[in-house]
Amino acid sequence: MPATSILTINAPATKIFDTVVDLKGYDDWLPTSTSFPGITSISSSPTQLGTTYIESTPSGIRHGEVIEFSRPSKVVFHQPMQLKSAPAGVLIDIKVEVLLREKSEGTTEVERNVYLGFPEELAGLKTVFETGASGEGARVMELLKQRVESLP
Repeated sequence: MPATSILTINAPATKIFDTVVDLKGYDDWLPTSTSFPGITSISSSPTQLGTTYIESTPSGIRHGEVIEFSRPSKVVFHQPMQLKSAPAGVLIDIKVEVLLREKSEGTTEVERNVYLGFPEELAGLKTVFETGASGEGARVMELLKQRVESLP
């Protein structure tokens, strides 16, 4: 079951989508946290299907890729994470899905789902990561709302 955050944003889906996929622009609206320390490498700009990126956290490294890109309604980021404390090749499988549904002109419902897959060796960490994903999802959505609603 994913960690889900849903929020209504007073903006058209295209404006929200373009903000979500602008990986280089995250520094302008998404302050770093222990879950999101920032993106250190992006393979292409503008972001498109197949764009890759790296996020280095205190716990490990996420090697991300955009695996679905349907402007303005859906984008999916796949970012398997190698924990620093885990044996090489033992990864937490993370997918972040963002769905946008225009409710009326200028109003869009945004749903952010984080799917976490844990290998047997890391099953004991599942609850900690699920709790973190829920809190981070709510933080990201609120900051996304503030950012997009402040844009002209």
